[in-house]
Amino acid sequence: MSNSLLSFAGARDRPTGVRWGGVTANGATLGLSWDQGGDNGVWASLGHHWLYGENVADNQRTRAMAGFYHRVVEKADERVRVGVTLMHWRHDKDLGGYSLGQGGYYSPQRYSSVGVPVSYAWRNYDWSLLLEGSVSWSQAHSGSSRLYPDAHINRKVLANYGVDSNIDAMTEASDSSGLGYRLRGLFERRLSDQWVLGGGFDWQHSDDYAPSHGMLYLRYLFEPWRGNLALPVTPLEPYSEWR
Repeated sequence: MSNSLLSFAGARDRPTGVRWGGVTANGATLGLSWDQGGDNGVWASLGHHWLYGENVADNQRTRAMAGFYHRVVEKADERVRVGVTLMHWRHDKDLGGYSLGQGGYYSPQRYSSVGVPVSYAWRNYDWSLLLEGSVSWSQAHSGSSRLYPDAHINRKVLANYGVDSNIDAMTEASDSSGLGYRLRGLFERRLSDQWVLGGGFDWQHSDDYAPSHGMLYLRYLFEPWRGNLALPVTPLEPYSEWR
């Protein structure tokens, strides 16, 4: 089970007195994998979540993902892997807009992609590095929907102002497809037997989705550690990624 902050909803033209809040995902994710230590491995993930927010329309999300990877190099302190990933998402509503009642998060009603990832990891006593890249092709679709999707808030607006408005306006259906690219780099540097400095970046680009970010963190070990650092780097997980 999970409860995670996904995004902050925006409301460019909300009326006075109407509050808006962050969107949370509540549900479950099942993960499966098969790896007997040979050259190849597979994994799969299936999750369903209910997305709620204050003065944001309710939504539901289903994600199915699977992947295959091949070990090109597999040593104690170095590894190279290539693979293929498949992904399919479904949202009950597309709430990616920033008008009143929308959520401001990427939520096409149907989204499918296939990608080819490559990763390289290396470590020694003081350093651990991870570099990942991928190229993918994706297709997304959303049907026509209400520009202001929360009927409860709409009634408040009409009651407060009592004038003609575009409260019943509809958005047009949309379809998109194209190539996407991702580059991710992570590092950790030993400062002492109990302190490690870490950081990295995640750059993604496609026509409709580009959630790039960077991070820097300090890790404290309750027990002193004098061996090599972890391979691959396992960074702290942002709260927005919890599920």
